Amino acid sequence: MPTIPPAPDLTADQSPSPSAGRVEINRFVDNFWKSDGAPAWLTSLIVHTILLILLMLMTIRPGSKQPLTIVSRTGPPTAIEQPIAIFEMPIEPTQSESESDADSPADSQELSRQMTAMKIDPKPLDFSPPIVDVGTEASESEADKIQQTGLDLAAILSASSSTNAQQMTLRLPSGGMSPRTPKARAELGAMYGATPESEQAVEMALAWLAEHQQRDGSWSFDLTIDPCRGRCSHSRVAGDNATPATAATGLSLLAFLGAGYTHREGKYAEVVRRGVYYLRDAARPSTHGLDLQAGSMYGHGIATLALTEILAIDHYNNQVDADIKELVEGAILFTLVAQHPQGGWRYVPGSPGDMTISGWQILSLVSARYSGIALRTTTLSNAKDFVNSLSQEGSYEFGYVSKRAEPTTTAIGLCLLMYLGESPFPTPFSRALSQMAARGPKKIDVYHDYYATMALHNARHPDWERWHKPLRDHLIRTQATTGHEKGSWHFKDRHGDVGGRLYTTAMAAMILEVYYRHIPLYQHRDAF
Repeated sequence: MPTIPPAPDLTADQSPSPSAGRVEINRFVDNFWKSDGAPAWLTSLIVHTILLILLMLMTIRPGSKQPLTIVSRTGPPTAIEQPIAIFEMPIEPTQSESESDADSPADSQELSRQMTAMKIDPKPLDFSPPIVDVGTEASESEADKIQQTGLDLAAILSASSSTNAQQMTLRLPSGGMSPRTPKARAELGAMYGATPESEQAVEMALAWLAEHQQRDGSWSFDLTIDPCRGRCSHSRVAGDNATPATAATGLSLLAFLGAGYTHREGKYAEVVRRGVYYLRDAARPSTHGLDLQAGSMYGHGIATLALTEILAIDHYNNQVDADIKELVEGAILFTLVAQHPQGGWRYVPGSPGDMTISGWQILSLVSARYSGIALRTTTLSNAKDFVNSLSQEGSYEFGYVSKRAEPTTTAIGLCLLMYLGESPFPTPFSRALSQMAARGPKKIDVYHDYYATMALHNARHPDWERWHKPLRDHLIRTQATTGHEKGSWHFKDRHGDVGGRLYTTAMAAMILEVYYRHIPLYQHRDAF
């Protein structure tokens, strides 16, 4: 056996240098392997140890992405009992607790565990900037605050050069859901353009919707089944398009909620409660949240939006129902995980997004924020990047899954960007709003008119009067007033044919409720 060199004699004034240590080690290794006494077992041990270390380094890499499988049940509530994997999606590495900039109180240990695993920031995101007077010079601190929110201060102040903006004092994004009370409905309706005739049209539409609620509390786009049994024309057109009952139920509930009829009070309280019970029973448990798809992310997004509005109404009135909050948290968690890495959503969770399906998911997430529901830190910023990816650089005209602009997807994109915190005052944005207003409502495509109306209402656009009056009066004039169809609408167009009379009626009712359904994001300060 080779002789191991004795250790050097260290004193208080003498210590080996790193280079000297390396020389001694190398000398020992050389002597060891040159000798004839190295045992075979020791050689084997060293070789296998090195191999094991290399395998570990190849398997466990810092920052590596591990696939996450969402397990969910699909189909009717009782059709499938065993969960099945519906997609896999990589999740980015999580931040450490020391890197988080917010406290993370959770309502339960399970939710806390899920939030930690999903990199969810329990602090609600807040895009609400301070009040700024257009046409006046902002202080340095105000400018700093606005810059932090991502708004263009120079563009806002430059608006003072236009005649329309010289005397305008605006409150920047602070709107959102209205209180949804009879008093608020009357006051906001009178302020923004509702009339007795439009209010009567809303009430007739809600009566029609209530009459078409099914026994289990749901609604269906198929009017050939009970309770309508074909007495109304223009049922949905059968085809490949998914028309989930969760989407029909969510749209109908949104129409009731928009007029201030909740699950707690009003003449339709029982109708709304039964709809909520249906969505609760239809929600399929998954490994990450509650799945309300029933065949399509359309169903999940629209149903989730209705549930978040119910929770927000309760939150406003300080009477939150724990069961509804848990239902919303589960649905929102599923939405967060279903988001594609590029920021959008489409028919199948985790697939590259399109503008229309992403719109419902984004609105439901923004609505959830009103109630303090936790969101992943990057969810809304990624969603905003996705919306912007569907337009040419510097343009505010948007496409469906590409940059090829269309009027309907442009209306959706403009509306979503305002809810995602972007100011409509920079010239290209305001020009796009003006061009949309100049084109006028389509009047038969309620999908386009719904989003365009919300965008112009939220921006308090100068052409609001010229936009909403013709559309409002058109809907009043074209509403069915006799027979079993009384209170409903249907217009011949590609969206209307897929959803049928129920879809058109719910969307038209929400257009007529725009005056009081949401407080504008941008408005004259005297509105307060």
